[in-house]
Amino acid sequence: MRIRTRGAAALLMLALLAALLPIRPDAAGRSFRVVGYYPYWEPNKVDRIQYDVLTHINYAFAIPTKDGGLLPLEGQSLARRILKEAHANGVQVLLAVGGWSYQNIPLNDTFISATATAEKRTRFVKAIVAMCEEYGFDGVDMDWEYPRISDGTYRQYEAFMLELADALHSRGLLLTAAVPAGVSPQGTPYRDSMGQTDAVLNAVDWINVMAYEGGNGAQHSTYDFAVYAAEYWTGQRGLHGDKVVLGVPFYGRDRYVPYGDLLAAVPNAWERDSVTYQGSTVWYNGIPTITAKTNYALEKLGGVMIWELSQDTTNRPYSLLSAIGRTVAAQRPFTDIPAGSWYEAEVYAAYDAGLMQGVGGTSFAPQRILTLWEGVALAARVHRIHAAGSDDLKAGSPWYQTYVNYALEHGILDVAPTAAQGSAVLTRGGFAALLARALPEEALESVNDVKSIPDVPTTHPQAEAIYRLVRAGVMVGTDPSGTFRPENSLTRAEAAAVVLRMTDPQRRVVLEVEK
Repeated sequence: MRIRTRGAAALLMLALLAALLPIRPDAAGRSFRVVGYYPYWEPNKVDRIQYDVLTHINYAFAIPTKDGGLLPLEGQSLARRILKEAHANGVQVLLAVGGWSYQNIPLNDTFISATATAEKRTRFVKAIVAMCEEYGFDGVDMDWEYPRISDGTYRQYEAFMLELADALHSRGLLLTAAVPAGVSPQGTPYRDSMGQTDAVLNAVDWINVMAYEGGNGAQHSTYDFAVYAAEYWTGQRGLHGDKVVLGVPFYGRDRYVPYGDLLAAVPNAWERDSVTYQGSTVWYNGIPTITAKTNYALEKLGGVMIWELSQDTTNRPYSLLSAIGRTVAAQRPFTDIPAGSWYEAEVYAAYDAGLMQGVGGTSFAPQRILTLWEGVALAARVHRIHAAGSDDLKAGSPWYQTYVNYALEHGILDVAPTAAQGSAVLTRGGFAALLARALPEEALESVNDVKSIPDVPTTHPQAEAIYRLVRAGVMVGTDPSGTFRPENSLTRAEAAAVVLRMTDPQRRVVLEVEK
């Protein structure tokens, strides 16, 4: 996480996070993205859009021009309708720029020309930002197919994307990129996949991996191909799984046939991956394969992406999008985590990591104030995960006793709390004191040059721990001056965000101070 501030006075401007709000949350903080493209050329199939399943819609496409501009947006009334309905349902809409072709002419040469000089790149960025602001898009999905290493176009693509990222992020807008699978259906990497440079991958909020069109027939979009593609971007390219969104097709090959048409012709097409359609064998993804890919993404990645929504069926029991929705819902066990709440992502990520559990039944109690017993348990889990790779500690009798014993054994606690102390409210300063002793110094590398915190003088009993965690980007201030409020309480939802930053350095808050 990164936030840019203006000057030393705003060094701890983490109040913008409203007590640990994530920066530029995806779909208002949702932890698993369901991204669907909707094309301008299908204005009469919006009944395929399921806003209760989707987190993002990519409106496809805005078309670039060779001089670094954009053509007037196709389907303007359709775009405004989708924006209005999506926003009313808490779904974000991004402007997809490009695509493979326009009017049957490939757009690669247009992109090359539009980004050939610094002047053109700046003009292109301004045109994209202007269209976003005119219509109210929540960001941009860049779909240049494809910048390549072999012809050197990756250099101008990188320069353009970095400039676009700065322009969009400074306005609170998202930037994503549609990228190739990166590998063959057998898992062999393609050299030109490096056209998505490390700098670009770092600059975008996530990538949409087009894990389809792997080949003709059966090689179109297999489960194995999806896994090979995901492993390329996470393993060989080093992306955190949260930044990788796995693309799935709602159409078949060799003949390009929408899934909805296949289902209409072959009623049991939903349970298979190939059917005979008008005399030809068509390969696609039926519900079992879509479900398997979604489950894989839930375990390893940051979401799934669909090309494209109009190709689905309106018959909900057999809809591929509905199958994705059912699969995602089955992995979300708590009924008191509102969809779209800022802490939804944090709670489920902490739950998936084994850091936090529910309080009984289907309740998480996100707004309940953290107690000392809970804080000790969290600190013990953080220590155990760092030391052993996972938390294998089991609740005792009473439930917290195992964690207290572990904390005493490993120096997180010096003395055992009394029953009254353990049931009392844990302060922010107290939580910092526990967590600072849960990881060794080298695991809490300083990423912020914090000289002073307004309400935490060096004489404060918890000053050392608080400064250590703030400098490490784990705990944050609560107003533009960086006030920490060490005597305040914190909720279980806030605690989820904090312990995630303890165990995952990529989640830590880094302040970039503009001189």
